[in-house]
Amino acid sequence: MNDQIKDTIQDCNINFLVGSGLSFPFLKTLGNIESLLTELERVALPDGEKRLIRASLYRSYFDGVISKNLEIVKESAGSKGVLENYQQFLRIWNSILLRRKSTILSKEANIFTTNVDVFLEKALEDLGLEYNDGFNGRFRPSFSLSNFKKSRFKKSLHYDNIAEIPVFNLLKLHGSLCWDLDDNEGIIFSSDLGRVTAAISKPVSADHVLEIADNCTMATLSAAAEGKVVDESVDAFVASYDELLIVNPTKDKFKHTLLNQTYYELLRLYSNELEKENSVLFVMGFSFADEHIREITLRAANSNPTLIVYVIAHSSKAEDQIEGRFGANHTKNDNVVFIFPPRQLKPAAGLVDQDAFKYDLPTINTKVFAELFKEEEEAEEAAG
Repeated sequence: MNDQIKDTIQDCNINFLVGSGLSFPFLKTLGNIESLLTELERVALPDGEKRLIRASLYRSYFDGVISKNLEIVKESAGSKGVLENYQQFLRIWNSILLRRKSTILSKEANIFTTNVDVFLEKALEDLGLEYNDGFNGRFRPSFSLSNFKKSRFKKSLHYDNIAEIPVFNLLKLHGSLCWDLDDNEGIIFSSDLGRVTAAISKPVSADHVLEIADNCTMATLSAAAEGKVVDESVDAFVASYDELLIVNPTKDKFKHTLLNQTYYELLRLYSNELEKENSVLFVMGFSFADEHIREITLRAANSNPTLIVYVIAHSSKAEDQIEGRFGANHTKNDNVVFIFPPRQLKPAAGLVDQDAFKYDLPTINTKVFAELFKEEEEAEEAAG
């Protein structure tokens, strides 16, 4: 498999689709929150119960993911391990791009992500790598799709030799916690995550919202909400949460017109990149529960026989779930390749079939990507 991937990346436009699984365990994954919020819009419940359930789901996501981004910015001890995993991923691919032998393809990679967290921005910044995140400017960086797809070249000081340097295009499909909104300039960059801080200032005590268990259903939430009253603090938190410039984990996505437009333009860019001749897409930490992205990916795989999609599943169970979402005979070009952990037998009250390991980000780094140019690196070290 590694030899196949190695041959592919020499001659292909490189794309990644990154999901919330890569930011685990520091940030929790969405779980069934999106499906519950979507179901909430359809079921007939008293208004008070709906407001309480919605606030409780938002609060669970906010506490498990959104508020913890302030720790990422400050590089807290808890976030450091995951941040280092992202840095290792970027170092490996910066090295791979530098070693690409093709003079026709640019030394760039597109990282499409539905993650609203700031791990990738922080990792790119800390490593000093060249990247485009759609923003341009210093005092008031503003967002524009035209800021993507810019190659970078470096000229030596003494001999004017010009060399292309690797560039990462970071495209946040579901928005970002470092996005803010200006009436005149549109989307601007917020380094202090001001909207997150504003939502934190609207605290809701645990006894005012429902506990969101991993296996909860709409029926259990409705039963727990019955007879409870939504107070002003809950409504104030929801209002502040709705000000975040991220895709809400519902089918409604963005409520703001400009953000809706940006969202669909980013999806169009994703589609266009997959339609390019000789492209490769590595999918990591992503379950394909988002139907928009799933449909675009499958449509591209069916219409572009030169596209190769490598889906790196966290576990064999996750692989089964993704294949189930793709449906039977999902692609006619046989160009979707699943990579998942091998199975092994372990004695535990008899022989139990289970994964030998899980494909989290550090494992992907070491078992997949770091192996791609290991022989070349060893040769260079021996020669040097």
